[in-house]
Amino acid sequence: MKVYFEASSVLVSYNLDLPRALLKANVIVDIEHPLLYAIYLYERFHGRYSKFKVIPPYINKLTRSLFLSKVDVVHLNSLNVTLAKRAKELEKPIIAVLHAAPFPKEVYNAINDHIDVYVAPSYFTKQNEEAKIGSKKVVVIHHGVNTELFNPSIPREKARREIGIPLNVKVVLWNARLSPEKRLEDLIIALSLIIRERDDVLVLVKTRAEVPSYKIRINRLIKRLSVERHILFDENWTPLIKMPIYYGVADLYVNTSVTEAFGSLAMLEAMACGIPTIANNSSSNPEALGDAGLLYNREPYDLAEKILEILSNDRLARILSYKSYKRIKENLTLTHIAKKYIDLYNRLMGYYSDE
Repeated sequence: MKVYFEASSVLVSYNLDLPRALLKANVIVDIEHPLLYAIYLYERFHGRYSKFKVIPPYINKLTRSLFLSKVDVVHLNSLNVTLAKRAKELEKPIIAVLHAAPFPKEVYNAINDHIDVYVAPSYFTKQNEEAKIGSKKVVVIHHGVNTELFNPSIPREKARREIGIPLNVKVVLWNARLSPEKRLEDLIIALSLIIRERDDVLVLVKTRAEVPSYKIRINRLIKRLSVERHILFDENWTPLIKMPIYYGVADLYVNTSVTEAFGSLAMLEAMACGIPTIANNSSSNPEALGDAGLLYNREPYDLAEKILEILSNDRLARILSYKSYKRIKENLTLTHIAKKYIDLYNRLMGYYSDE
């Protein structure tokens, strides 16, 4: 089975790790983003991503079309009408994954005729998009985690020494891009309340891309609430293979985002590393977290209470740590997810998943 896999963003853990896990398929990954291609070259140099072929970003449209003509299934990770139309002309089965949902109805109207089945990363996304999609089938396949890389194997002391975090503080990790829908302000306001009760809390903000105006707002809020001493920003680019170190330093992971297709991959990675987790009770976060963590009711005051509850209760922290790891290991590894995609490819080709 040959699969044309469109890499539609710089999200390494999906666009490169999932194709690597599709062991029963001969995968060609179409990388149009120069940054993702640079990351691919870096990671491949270090021994990863050798199990699939890549179409680099400098390849022209004609050559891409030739690759399309030689595959059995097309796996789109965007609603790329041009690519979908060309694949349909070649009579290829096409799936489209709704990573960036919600989309306007007009977007679906433009591409529906070319898509065989949509994949929603969560039941939340499926429920919200089905009415706009119409009669086209929508199946749910959650995101998964590479548990070979993300697991509880790194001792906290070692991780903190490597990053330079003191051993005598409680670290709350936040990992996302700096943009309004991620709602970092919830955690900053909560921090201002937490430090009234305990002085040993440090929020580590691991970020990369940013919305400049939002960053200005965040910096002003930090200064106004006088929490500068309790918050540390790390805005350096970090290879995926080194990200487990950041999860290793954390006593707690917090996801404040209000718009996630399925939780967030960073949250799932933290859970795979056995980090107790708190998430905003919004969008697909409850579905991703399950009973493995705590939800806060979108208010910083409630978030502060939940953080203090975990940091002050070692038994609760251990229970949530185990539940987080268990939820990923039993349901959400990339191996689990890859099997579901292979099954879907086979069904589109007219086979059953066990053939």
